[in-house]
Amino acid sequence: MAYEDKIFLENLEKQYNIVLDQSYSNLVHFQTTNEIPFQRWYSYREGYSYKLVQKFITKYNVTGSILDPFMGSGSSILAGRFSNLKTYGIDVNPISLFVSKVENRNYFEEDIKSIQNELGIFQKLKRDSTLRATNFELAYKYFNTDILQTILQLKEHITSIDNSHTRDIFFLSWLSNIESISNVKKEGNGLKYRNRRRNKNGYINIPIQQWEEEHFPKDKFSYVLNKIINNIYNILEDLQSNPISAPEPTMLLGSSMERVLDIPEQMELTIFSPPYVNFFDYFEIHKTELWLGEFIKSQDELKQLKRTGLRSNASATVSKLLVNANESVSHLTSILETKKLWSNKIPVVVSGYFDDMETLIRNLYVKTQDKGRVAIVVGNSAYAGIIIPSDLLIAEIGEKIGFEVEEIIVTRHLTTSSQQRKYLKDVMGFMRESIVILRKE
Repeated sequence: MAYEDKIFLENLEKQYNIVLDQSYSNLVHFQTTNEIPFQRWYSYREGYSYKLVQKFITKYNVTGSILDPFMGSGSSILAGRFSNLKTYGIDVNPISLFVSKVENRNYFEEDIKSIQNELGIFQKLKRDSTLRATNFELAYKYFNTDILQTILQLKEHITSIDNSHTRDIFFLSWLSNIESISNVKKEGNGLKYRNRRRNKNGYINIPIQQWEEEHFPKDKFSYVLNKIINNIYNILEDLQSNPISAPEPTMLLGSSMERVLDIPEQMELTIFSPPYVNFFDYFEIHKTELWLGEFIKSQDELKQLKRTGLRSNASATVSKLLVNANESVSHLTSILETKKLWSNKIPVVVSGYFDDMETLIRNLYVKTQDKGRVAIVVGNSAYAGIIIPSDLLIAEIGEKIGFEVEEIIVTRHLTTSSQQRKYLKDVMGFMRESIVILRKE
């Protein structure tokens, strides 16, 4: 079966310099955060290696300022600081802002001593008999009862620490262990119960009590306490072995589309990986940490957060109008509207996503210095056998705004379902993860 929209894809692609470079593949698909100083403080599932940013700093001989408008765990910030550059970051997720601030703060000898002193106190803590509650109702399903009481008690102790830098270090370590001590894990577009096991006949659910007994020791207080303590030891090791003297970054909370204009200077390099057009709701994935860490305190606050981000999923499309005309996107959504889709919101999300990307890139053009660059790591997707070539669409948007499309670096090809493959077999080369390089002349 021939792909019905092949000419459109080929005509769009032939406008640009497409370069296949698999040396980037392990840098954009990052799985080794636990080995990297500072980044191992909090395991962040999404994002790329800081070495990707270092590669571009070297390649383009960057000496000016760097911006990441989708900061995540702060890979770009860390790379910039390792190169002694001035750095800026933006993120809509308050967890990302907190993690990046703590990881990229300048710590001094008195901070290390304060952390060590508090560690001595922390190691002596014992389980008390107080019964604590949380307004995150799902916590009672997501956690063993003793583990939930432990994390609530430890959080209460941590929030009472007087020294703000020390308190943040301990809170980050507490936060970083939430998933590993829970009954759920981040997977795909949400949280999945870990007591669901696959066998040759499919999936079976192991009784939760049995699963907990298999995975958690009897002394759950010491178990949780020691996991936090081990993370603190890693932090102390990084602070003592990898001193960074670069200026502290400037970080802003909020939607990158608007907050980019609040950056006080022009950038030589902006590098980021936005959410892809894959319907993943990253606030849903992080909701346990958001609630228990009290970054949000109500369902209304969670809904508002979801509506603030880039329109990459159905939760973010509410009450937003399109402000940019895009013929290529309209062409794709008109085809999608004729297909049998698993969600009738897919065309709306695709339109909203590239509308937001155009607003962002337009504002980035204002904030990019002459001869400066914007590097965007993005993956293409497909719905109902129709490819959404995000790399080419973003390149087209950048060119329309005034950037030169220097190159599109194809880093790796992406897999898709067998059902999708039968429709895409002659255009599978477009299913890829790429880095779009825009240059301001």
